[in-house]
This record gives sequence, C-alpha cells and structure tokens, in this order.
Amino acid sequence: MSDLLVGFDSAWTPGNCGALAGALRTESGELQELGLPEVTNFDEAAERIISWQLKHRPVRTVVMLDQPTIVKNATGQRGVENIVASPVSRRYSGVQPAYTGREEMFGANAPVWAFLEQFGGPADPLAPVKSVVHETYPVLSLIALGWIQPDDARPTGRLPKYNPERRATFSIADWRFVCEKLERTLRNYGLKELANWVESLGQKSSPNKQDQDGIDACICLLVAVLVGTPRRCMMIGNLQSGYIVVPHQEDLHAEMSERCRNTARSPTDWIRLL
Repeated sequence: MSDLLVGFDSAWTPGNCGALAGALRTESGELQELGLPEVTNFDEAAERIISWQLKHRPVRTVVMLDQPTIVKNATGQRGVENIVASPVSRRYSGVQPAYTGREEMFGANAPVWAFLEQFGGPADPLAPVKSVVHETYPVLSLIALGWIQPDDARPTGRLPKYNPERRATFSIADWRFVCEKLERTLRNYGLKELANWVESLGQKSSPNKQDQDGIDACICLLVAVLVGTPRRCMMIGNLQSGYIVVPHQEDLHAEMSERCRNTARSPTDWIRLL
C-alpha cells in the first residue's frame, strides 16, 4: 500500500513544456524514487502519472501543480494572490495574477483544465480523497522553507534569483544556493538519486530553463511529501476563488495573517493548517 507523490512544474500554455518528478511513500513512510525529473507537456505529464498509478496501484495520488487550479475572475488578482504578494514583494519578487482573460493559460480551452479533469479537478485540501491536484507555488515555498538570501536593506532577506531565462537578474551564486538547499533536503528524505541529480545541476556554470523546471518540480514534490504530515503545510485562499498549498512556517503564517487583517479578511478563513 503506497501513496503516489508528484511535483509538476507545469507547462502553463499549449506550446510549452515543464517538468515532472515523482516518488512513492510506502505504508512504513519510506520514500521510493521513480526516476529523475522528466521534461513534459500537459498530455505527457498526465500519461506518466496514469502509468505510475497503473503500475504501483497507490491508495492515494497527490499532485502538487505549479499553476493555478481555480481561476474564476476575468481580470485582476485572485484573493490568494493579493495575500501572498505581500511576503513575496518584501523579498524583492512579484506574483503574476491569474485571470481568465489570459486565454492560453486560463481561458476555456487552456490545457490545464483538461489535465485537472483526468484527476478529479482541483481538490479540497481539507477533504481526504484518492486522487488530488493542489496548486502550489515554489517561490512561496522557498520563503516557507527558509531558503532566503540575506539582505542588508531588509530583515526578511531576499528571494534567490535562480531563473536562468532572466539573464539581467540571474545569479549563479543563487542558483547554487537553491540547488544546495534542495539537494540536502532530498537526501534527508532518502531521495538519493534526485539529490545526486540536483547536486550535479548545482555544479553547472550555465544552467538552462529546463534545469530550473526540474528544480521547481522537485520543490513541488517536497510539498507533496509534506502534505501527508499533519500540520506541516498550509492552505492560503479558498475553493471559491483559488488557493495555494505550501509548507507551514510560523513567521510566514504571521505575515500573511497581517496581510489578511490589512485587507479586511479574516486570517482564520483564508489561512488553514493541513
């Protein structure tokens, strides 16, 4: 008896690819690897997940997807984005709004909806079901995990600049920082093959976007690992307008609770421990 855990740094649009990483959690709690991250589009990701389900017959499948799974607003920000934008911007980064007007990503024919339908749609994080897909956000997970670089101007520090596509801001030191943190964490969970792969990426002098997609897929996978541990993750947002699941961290929880109060929201309605 096992759980299938999946991290999917998604393709977002029909013509793009992302990366997929998976592991099994046995009844004893041990994690078993399912190979290295794969470059995939939505269709390929769904096929791979289904093949894992058929082969391993898991009791439960948990997919942590780096893309919004509930988008009802035609313009502007979702409520969850308005909340998480505060801690993200404090650390010199930003949150891209999700709205249906972005046709390729969230319009009626966007590929994310067909992907979700194959696994039961966006799941309720508070309800136990056999197959779940939850939205997660690697940037916010970095904050929750404490993978933050120091900054003299802000006590909160800054988010690492590890996206090689953004050449103007990319830092090889930040790339190595994220890879080192991820490698150590994966190794601590017994995911040695993935840890060795991340370690090798950290040694590259010129990483590419596919490398970063694989790193983010592994970060999503870590959130899937933590979701099965009581009170180790939190849900920000709601099922009506959208939500994000990331690791729980007290200071981040407090920051977002403050943001809720400053925007006339009840923190207990918008942030919940899983």
